[in-house]
Amino acid sequence: MSKPRTSAAYLISFLGVMAAAAFVSNFLSFPVGTSRVHLGNSIALLAGMLFGGPLGALAAGLGSALFDIVYGFADPVAAGAIPPVLEAVITFINKGLLALTCGVIVNDRGGKLSRVAAVYLGAIAGALIYVALFLIKTNLYALAFSPQLLGVVVPARAVSSLINAGIAVAIAPILYSMLHPALRAAGLHEAIRPSLLHWPE
Repeated sequence: MSKPRTSAAYLISFLGVMAAAAFVSNFLSFPVGTSRVHLGNSIALLAGMLFGGPLGALAAGLGSALFDIVYGFADPVAAGAIPPVLEAVITFINKGLLALTCGVIVNDRGGKLSRVAAVYLGAIAGALIYVALFLIKTNLYALAFSPQLLGVVVPARAVSSLINAGIAVAIAPILYSMLHPALRAAGLHEAIRPSLLHWPE
């Protein structure tokens, strides 16, 4: 199989497919109080695992942010004070950091951990980073807009966030184990600069 001449088409295709997957996965959810249990974090972790921190973060952030805009998400804890576009910016940052953290650990070139250990460590670290960021946002919203809910909404969201984290840590490594060999066999990794796949150098 000949190697592709450039990586541009592969990069665009990857970002489009992974962003679309992140977008759709957020619809696979059910409400829990003022939050949701969903599959969005699983796909965000998978993006970081498959294509490294920077590209994974971009795909996960774009798809998740687009969901907030299309869904018209306005956090009820903020009492409608934060419009969906601003929520999308926050989501882009938070989901991007989730995927970045996971991708950097999984694709670390140091090779000190086995592949399986790196995958699960990356998944756990990325998922917990997001839990922390989401709860920080919830605390700030409650303090600013609905302080009477602080003692109720934060513990409730901690529970739903940890459930999402557990689901993501369980699902993302399984999907990675199925997709990673196929992508390597197809030559996709060779079509993308190593500095993007294995960041930092």
